[in-house]
Amino acid sequence: MALPSRDEQTAVVSFLDHEVAKIDALISEQKRLIALLVEKHQATIAHAVARGLNSDVQLKDSGVEWLGEIPVHWKTGKIQSFARRESGHTPSRQNPEYWKNCTIPWFSLADVWQIREGNVRYVYETKEMISELGIANSSARLLPAGTVILSRTASVGYSAIMGCDMATTQDFINWVCGPQLVPEFLLYVLRGMRSEFDRLMMGSTHQTIYMPDVAKLAMALPPKNEQQEIVEFLDFSLAKLEVLKREAERMISLLKERRGAIIAAAVTGQIDVRKAGARPMVARELAAA
Repeated sequence: MALPSRDEQTAVVSFLDHEVAKIDALISEQKRLIALLVEKHQATIAHAVARGLNSDVQLKDSGVEWLGEIPVHWKTGKIQSFARRESGHTPSRQNPEYWKNCTIPWFSLADVWQIREGNVRYVYETKEMISELGIANSSARLLPAGTVILSRTASVGYSAIMGCDMATTQDFINWVCGPQLVPEFLLYVLRGMRSEFDRLMMGSTHQTIYMPDVAKLAMALPPKNEQQEIVEFLDFSLAKLEVLKREAERMISLLKERRGAIIAAAVTGQIDVRKAGARPMVARELAAA
């Protein structure tokens, strides 16, 4: 290491305390901004799927706690009233023949990383595949593209839409939408009911939502044209929030780089802290101590 005189060490410390504190304050501001944007993201979804886009519409009590009041012309009901509920399964590992000639995408907890951030809508690829024989000899089902999936075990509450025909493990609940329900709208409903999943999760180390509670999950159902309008509105609004969030994350990265560069430059003598605005009075006081 480079070893300046004790007075110069003290001056460097004083300078870096001042400069790093300013940078850390800016980083904290960006982190607060990101937290607000995440909160706004969730609130925008929850409001749109419960109230719609017309602020002047007459409302009624939905009878569903997480929804509150909804437009008077919307329906309410259990999700499975509007979509066929399917569970996933894992073919027996004790039968190697079930795991040969595997061609069917099989979404598992190993794939949750794809949807954890909530920015991915459609999923196409999986870490593992299963075979037709495995499907035929288990409770796993080959589900059609457009099926909406929700993780219910360990990583609870993450959702997406199947971009192609695939199956899932038992760690997922799957809904095949009926003619009244747009899959993209159901996806936003699931992403808007985060508070419900938090309420229903059971277990301390291995959290899950049990199937009887899944069967009770309720939603509001607007007419199909309104569903599509809400989806388009959320696509546009959330994209803008995501741009702001990414810009804040980029700013944090740049500020951290600057902090590291300033520290490195100061402790290697590349910055003459006596000319760079170090606080001489504080430096002298520290040297005296």
